[in-house]
Amino acid sequence: MNVFAIGIGGTGAKCVESLVHLHAAGLITDTSGKAVRLGTFLVEPDQQSTLLARTEIAIDRYSKLREQLGNATESFAASEIDHYGSWSPLAGATPGINLEQVFAKAVLRNKASGLAALFDCLYLPEEQKAELDVGFRGRPPIGSAVMSRITLDKAAEAGSWKKFLGDIQTAAGSGDPPVIHLFGSVFGGTGASGVPTLGGMLKTWLQQQGLSRVRVHASLLLPYFDFDGQGDEGTGIHAEARNFQLNTDAALQYLANNGKDCFDQVYLIGSDIKARYEFSIGGRSQDNDAHVIELLATLGVRHGCDSTNGRDYAYVLSRTEENKITWEDVPSNEVVGLALARAARFAVAWKRNYSLEIDAAQNISAREFASGAPWIRRYFSLSEESKTKMEGRPSIRGQDQLALKKAIDGYAQTLMQWMRQLSGNTGIGFSQELLSGEQLTNDVTYANQLHNIVRGSARPTVDQHDDTVDRIKVQMDELSESDIRFRGVAGLADSLWKLCIASTNS
Repeated sequence: MNVFAIGIGGTGAKCVESLVHLHAAGLITDTSGKAVRLGTFLVEPDQQSTLLARTEIAIDRYSKLREQLGNATESFAASEIDHYGSWSPLAGATPGINLEQVFAKAVLRNKASGLAALFDCLYLPEEQKAELDVGFRGRPPIGSAVMSRITLDKAAEAGSWKKFLGDIQTAAGSGDPPVIHLFGSVFGGTGASGVPTLGGMLKTWLQQQGLSRVRVHASLLLPYFDFDGQGDEGTGIHAEARNFQLNTDAALQYLANNGKDCFDQVYLIGSDIKARYEFSIGGRSQDNDAHVIELLATLGVRHGCDSTNGRDYAYVLSRTEENKITWEDVPSNEVVGLALARAARFAVAWKRNYSLEIDAAQNISAREFASGAPWIRRYFSLSEESKTKMEGRPSIRGQDQLALKKAIDGYAQTLMQWMRQLSGNTGIGFSQELLSGEQLTNDVTYANQLHNIVRGSARPTVDQHDDTVDRIKVQMDELSESDIRFRGVAGLADSLWKLCIASTNS
């Protein structure tokens, strides 16, 4: 099965960031439990956005890890991602372009004065002249005007859209029908205008292509954050928290009347307790931390991949306690909690223990290292020759092994950053019992204790004093030969991934 995810605007990009990590953890699957093939595409006029860059870094690091691994693991990082890049609806425009230039108002005055007058009625002078390089400035009418100029038939002629739409056609002709899933906010500018506009365009395009089995879903995020501070007179028009509810009401009214023309299935989620972000007009200064609402929005993809779910039923999501979220409040909490707990524990165990051990092994003989770390002999040759192999085991000093280790380091670092932000970005008076952010650091110091990384019901039922990396190393040394299908760094990571979750004491 194929899922094509489109993140629109800054919030949409953050949702795709969450989706990458859930997919890497093995959570985006079809009805049979098989991992889907995920395609990601980012739509953002603000090409300097830190949120866009952060998502692309997560995608790039996971993709490089997958490339290095090949087929050398059973469970760890086994899910595929195809990234189609990022695209701006203002692509090809001159820097500093504004709405007045997009619609050639000077030409309208001369050739269609009535349209020019209508343009002046619809948009304030400051809206017409605002530079759009940093996005649509929290104004859905601006975004809708720009986005509505897109035609998918023309976009499909070249570039990222051509490959994206072509792959949808290919996927629709084989196996289960694919799902296109859009992400974006309904209270800002780019998402509120772009998600319904692109959703409607995709539905129309699919009908024109005769692809009636392809479903279009959307996760639409209601207000879940406010700003600390605000713009000044020199900022120009910008997103303002006081307009969030007005934008939301307008978007929901539009969806109530036209939603079926845009989407087959819609997921709405927000929060009455708001996170606080520093005010930013956009660009590199817009660096909002990941939020649990984005995680929940992403789980809509998991729900939408299950063909047994009814299409006309309204599902309601809420939390048990007013000022707290726990794993019990997360859909499919037992499966999701287990997978994210494994990912968190793996990232810490790898980055702050195994990776450091491999570094240390570069400076002494393999046999000497094995005297204190007997697990090494299960995955690596004890020969001093970096290019020789013993019983299919590579040298721990091999360049290919070190390159793979570096790729795992990079993704583990990105994963921990996302989880750390998720656990700390809750809002005033609100708490979470999911993860311990203080444990998910990238400190270059050894960590052995794993018990406090995960909170609540997803924490493995292992005695605290036994819940350590050292215990996992003992388990590795006791594995049978049939339990270790792959050797080297890939096999080591695969075994660690499997052993990071245990239900009972050994």
